[in-house]
Amino acid sequence: MMGKIHVLSEQVANKIAAGEVIERPASIVKELIENSLDAGADHMEIVVKHGGKSLIRVADNGSGMAADDAQLAMQRHATSKINTAEDLFQIESFGFRGEALPSIAAVSRFSLQTRTPDAVSGTELVVEGGNLVKAKECPVAQGTVIEVRDLFFNTPARRKFLKQDSTEMGHILDAVTSIALANLKVRFLLESGGNKLLDLLPVDDLSARARAIFGDAWTDQTLPIQNEIPHIRLFGLIGKPSLASGNRTQQFFFINRRYVKAYGLSHGLQAGYHGLLMQHQFPAAVLFLELNPQYVDVNVHPTKQQVRLSHEVLIKSLIEKTVAAALKDHGDLAPSFESKGGRLEVPLSSSGYQEPKFSFEEVTAMPSMPAKISETTVDEPIPADATTFQAIKIGKGPKIIRILGQIQRTFILAETEDGYIIVDQHAAHERVMFESLMRNFQSDRPAVQGLLMEEIVELHSRQVEILKKHLTVLNKIGFEVELFGEKVFVVRGIPSVLKEENPVVVIKQFVDELETGKAQTNLQGYQEDIAALIACKRKSVKAYDALTLLGMQSLLEQLSRCENPFNCPHGRPSFIKYSLLDLEKQFKRK
Repeated sequence: MMGKIHVLSEQVANKIAAGEVIERPASIVKELIENSLDAGADHMEIVVKHGGKSLIRVADNGSGMAADDAQLAMQRHATSKINTAEDLFQIESFGFRGEALPSIAAVSRFSLQTRTPDAVSGTELVVEGGNLVKAKECPVAQGTVIEVRDLFFNTPARRKFLKQDSTEMGHILDAVTSIALANLKVRFLLESGGNKLLDLLPVDDLSARARAIFGDAWTDQTLPIQNEIPHIRLFGLIGKPSLASGNRTQQFFFINRRYVKAYGLSHGLQAGYHGLLMQHQFPAAVLFLELNPQYVDVNVHPTKQQVRLSHEVLIKSLIEKTVAAALKDHGDLAPSFESKGGRLEVPLSSSGYQEPKFSFEEVTAMPSMPAKISETTVDEPIPADATTFQAIKIGKGPKIIRILGQIQRTFILAETEDGYIIVDQHAAHERVMFESLMRNFQSDRPAVQGLLMEEIVELHSRQVEILKKHLTVLNKIGFEVELFGEKVFVVRGIPSVLKEENPVVVIKQFVDELETGKAQTNLQGYQEDIAALIACKRKSVKAYDALTLLGMQSLLEQLSRCENPFNCPHGRPSFIKYSLLDLEKQFKRK
């Protein structure tokens, strides 16, 4: 009786491998370019047609291959990159599996021409569906030229899953872009359907390559960063908050020059922007990590874009601290007016901004704003003479020389030395109040307001356990809450800065958010969540509140003293800069 187990043929095995290595035409482009880089190429041309479905051609000036090596390279697991299993922990090349070429050839009409520097003639191989149909000498320049035609012609089920040509071309462009960012000394030419999409000349620094790829407007909104600890070096570009978008497509991470998809590193980057971005907004960055190959496992997935890091927590912390320090040191993170097309470079959520849901009763708009904006903010008195105005400098940004007035009782218009700014009065005062509340919360002994009558908070069983777990944290920031029975808590005190708030509402809202995973679970997080909500909902000036000139002056002076005056606690910009040059361009004076 015959057994059920049998060995698959080489042809079937190659097709299976192709399903892992080749997700789409962009996967082929990536593999071929990386092979060229491993061969020492510093010039390569990529030509595609119909999004890579009908043609992908990659030509390089690398070291090429001898005839025997070329034929051997068409076999699975044939590679020049590693010899032993131990070599997997010292990978310094892009490729090492020996699967790319046979996998590509198994699902396409494949041709290869190659020549080494010392050879008189080159070698040509033609493979169709994994079957070698031609091998001969040929005249060819030093390097390698690979053509991949009719992708998935022999696996129609795979071909039907390919997207429109424009979509596949977009993925190819992304693949070339990511590789070009890490290889500054290499010239990349990308052509599609006779149109030149990229022509990236060799450059000396990352900013120049980023400018060639993303343009001036993008690059001008980035900051260089660099830091180093034993065995790990971090460098690259990070975008200002105004460059953030609703997804992570503007984030590029490289480990030892290899482009990787590392969500853990992305979280470290996001943490560095704490308090500077709106919810569901993601910063832009091109970050490089150099570390000992022993700390990186690239043998995780056939595409080699997913890696494991043995010191990921340390690396995330390095990214977070370096990014946060760079943003703080820059000192001018206010978004600017982009004169091209009259467009504002301000990040907005795709679904629009939504105020946090919190059950505070609304405050009636004030007819005018007093000089002292809030009882919780202690400031020096405002001069009685409204004509007396001292220039106000906000961070390292613009110096305000005159307040012009309000726009729609929502925005403050002020003149600066080189133009003007428009201030969102609600966002600006949210920031002022937020930092005032945070200073109170973070004091060693926050002031507690005892309640004349104890308040009772009744919760269901699951919420009872949640609140019990976090009572210590609440009491540290000035609440006096304790369990009183099985499902009931008694509130005897509330932080003095919240003395006008309903303590039951505050506590129930945060228990609800803890239950849904929306609230922070550490002391700093609690403080910031509470402060942001109170500053937004109750304490701050609203849109449509009429302000006096003295009120506007007081608000701007208090904003200038904030640690971060550029946005409200939810990430919205508090003001936008306009230069005189931008204004002159709009009126065709320049």
